[in-house]
Amino acid sequence: MTDSKLRTLVTSAVKLDRTIAQLSEELKALKKQIADEAKTRSDEAVRTDGGGTSISFEGDDGCVARVTTAGGTLKSSLKPDDKKLPKIKEAARGFFARLFDVETVYKPVANIRDQAAELLGKDAGKLVRLCESDGKTTVSFETKEAEKV
Repeated sequence: MTDSKLRTLVTSAVKLDRTIAQLSEELKALKKQIADEAKTRSDEAVRTDGGGTSISFEGDDGCVARVTTAGGTLKSSLKPDDKKLPKIKEAARGFFARLFDVETVYKPVANIRDQAAELLGKDAGKLVRLCESDGKTTVSFETKEAEKV
């Protein structure tokens, strides 16, 4: 790709990014208004299989906006220092051990890269790579504000 084509591509992408950002904000505001209206009409909502509720509103052209509020979800785990843990144990009435599994989790220390280098020398990189997740690739834009005429 030539430099000229790349410059044109970047300019097009930035213009589109600006438009999407503006429209996303508008859509977010409209969705909030619809969700707020759904709260005022809770008597019209129907229960969902997951314990939540759902309500539908129809637009002028037959389109539909459906507002669904999910039911409560179980936490995937409880930490030993969770403030609710004593109350949870009390509510389990002696059956806590039957209702919850205990798991051991290994978390890298805050400065594992430095400590591994100190302890393992040239082999530290292998350990660190095994403990890493792949990095996420992103494209971001720095937009120059258009001059207002």
